[in-house]
Amino acid sequence: MIGYSPEKSDDYVAVARQAPEGYISNDIIFFSEFFFFYFRVYVISVGFEPLAHADRIHHILLYGCTEPAHSKAFWRGGETCGFGPTHILYAWARNAPSLTLPRNVGFSVGHENDGIKYFVMQVHYAQPFAGDVKDFSGVTLHMSHKRPQNLAMVLLFVSGESIPPGRNQVQINTTCEYNGEIELHPFAFRTHTHAMGRVVSAYYKHEGQWTKIGVRNPQWPQLFESITTNPVIRKGDLMASTCRFDSHDKTTKTAMGSMGVNEMCNFYMMFYYDATKENPFPRGAICYGNTERADEMRREYPKEGTQLLPSRPDLEHHAHQSSSHGLQIPFGIVEEGAFTSIGGVKLGQVAGLTFQENNLVIFHRAGRVWNQNTFDHYNVLMDKNPIKDDVILIVSITGNETRILKKLGRNKFYLPHGIFMDKEGFLYTTDVGAHTVAKWRISGDDLEQVWESGVKLLPDSDRTHFCKPAGVVKTDEGVFVADGYCNSRVVQLDAETGKRMYEFGLPGNGPAQFNLPHDVVTTSTGGHLLVADRENGRVQELSNRGDFIMEWTSRLFSNIYSSDVSDESVYMVPGRADRESGPIYVYIGRAGTGLIEYAFAPTSRPFGQPHVLRVSPDGERIFVGDIDAGRSTLWMFRRQHEGGSSSLHSSYAFTGAFRSASTAATGPTGILISLAFAVLVVGFVVIRRRRAASTRVHANFDKKVRMHAACFEV
Repeated sequence: MIGYSPEKSDDYVAVARQAPEGYISNDIIFFSEFFFFYFRVYVISVGFEPLAHADRIHHILLYGCTEPAHSKAFWRGGETCGFGPTHILYAWARNAPSLTLPRNVGFSVGHENDGIKYFVMQVHYAQPFAGDVKDFSGVTLHMSHKRPQNLAMVLLFVSGESIPPGRNQVQINTTCEYNGEIELHPFAFRTHTHAMGRVVSAYYKHEGQWTKIGVRNPQWPQLFESITTNPVIRKGDLMASTCRFDSHDKTTKTAMGSMGVNEMCNFYMMFYYDATKENPFPRGAICYGNTERADEMRREYPKEGTQLLPSRPDLEHHAHQSSSHGLQIPFGIVEEGAFTSIGGVKLGQVAGLTFQENNLVIFHRAGRVWNQNTFDHYNVLMDKNPIKDDVILIVSITGNETRILKKLGRNKFYLPHGIFMDKEGFLYTTDVGAHTVAKWRISGDDLEQVWESGVKLLPDSDRTHFCKPAGVVKTDEGVFVADGYCNSRVVQLDAETGKRMYEFGLPGNGPAQFNLPHDVVTTSTGGHLLVADRENGRVQELSNRGDFIMEWTSRLFSNIYSSDVSDESVYMVPGRADRESGPIYVYIGRAGTGLIEYAFAPTSRPFGQPHVLRVSPDGERIFVGDIDAGRSTLWMFRRQHEGGSSSLHSSYAFTGAFRSASTAATGPTGILISLAFAVLVVGFVVIRRRRAASTRVHANFDKKVRMHAACFEV
């Protein structure tokens, strides 16, 4: 099973990946993406794209190495590079956003003269997760084949000096004299400390004049902030950095180190130099400190580089860090209940879920079970009598206690499936037995039908029938139905009348094609649809007219029964376990990426046959309806986290736009690399999905690079 779960506090792991020849750059038009689970093509303009969150991860460091520390692809511990130089390429912490490199600037990797034959990604987990959670965090590298006019590097200022206790202000300094012949052009910087850090800055001194490189509060998102002042560092210049710490509440010295009880004093200076020149730091760009000019720095260093910055509560909230560094609640998805009955009502197969404000609405099948005897060969229901029991339960939940508020739907449904409640309180249902879609008004303890679409008990594929319609959702544009088990289409109905307005979809596994569209929901903004394309094992994001946007898929699963979205997270659950992947997990993807971020499973017993998944309106609870034979279950989970923004696509911006280094230089093709983890088996696996260009990409590609599987036991 791919995915990593930290086993202890301050757990360090690393993943190694051979570096292809290329340049990490945003100067590309088209690129091929390599993730561990699939292949895809995109248009994009960014250099480093993190897939991580401070709830789960303390920091990520990406190194370029001649050789990795170990020959295997995954290892535990703090080792990164082996023999040869160590190059820092990228660092992430505290919910920093993606890093877009300037035009005409890129990192050279995979070439004979750059010393970077491997990528090694080190991840620091502050503490173990709560519940059964597996992490898939990583960094996506966008690469071009064409050499840019300027090559980038990162110079790290780092100190090993301990912090004395009982002081409101302690300055830890680092100085180095630059003796290279090649001019350095800093264009971005990043700071990093643990909880005691208050300000980190760096300056350089040229011909008696001190010039700021950057200054930042390390408790803010630890992004690479752009430098807009065009500084130039030349031979003989003194480079200096200082970290301000607050140790007033400490009674012993705090050592520098990698653990949560330690501190760090790091300033990362990202710079470029003329690509026609020699590498100014062939053995790696690190400033450990130079005592020869330390006194000069102490006497002259600008005071503004040590002064506290104005408070930014928005940034401090966004950057909240997980425990072992001052917080106590570990991230996790905690199982709160596995209900086979509620309020004395034994649950039948839980087919659909929706919400009435904060109350849960359950759509179950009571005593009727869908099995091989339910339909004939023509998809006609064998038992043409409606279910006599109430199949809709409106349930209030307090803690892990449930209470039935209302029971509805007796003698109205044949084989319940999908359900949705809109803001006005109307219910929309699909009945796979009746082959109909209906809108209902709640009237006391009964349902009044507003309209019904389809011909009851008669399946077909024309414009007046449905055939086993599955999912349903209502948007401002109308009612959308995943139709479903027989018809590979999504049908749009008028919400007021139930009349058909539009339909899209064809059988197949290409964009906007389906192999049993089983569930449909809307994105957080309501502008797009997410369709659980069940037997294609994916979730497709589509416009309301059926235009393909992107998909979430993985070799971790071969089927997806249901999906939902909350904020920037896309939840998806398979309904059947695969022989290769083991027990069923709920997978959480990142909106806008098509990538899987983490996964969770129950701890009391495995899922049986999950059928529907919904996330509560506040995003804190996840409900899964399980139709396992003889053990129909409503699962309830709670997201456990420190709070703060769960969105990594928020509108947080750099403090200045990156400037262009010089004339644009773009290549016709590119590469994208992603790094992720494995817990039992680590495999660098690429599966090329059959898919045509989406509506966002109209292009033919002259080169596609494939990689071979290489699995390693851990």
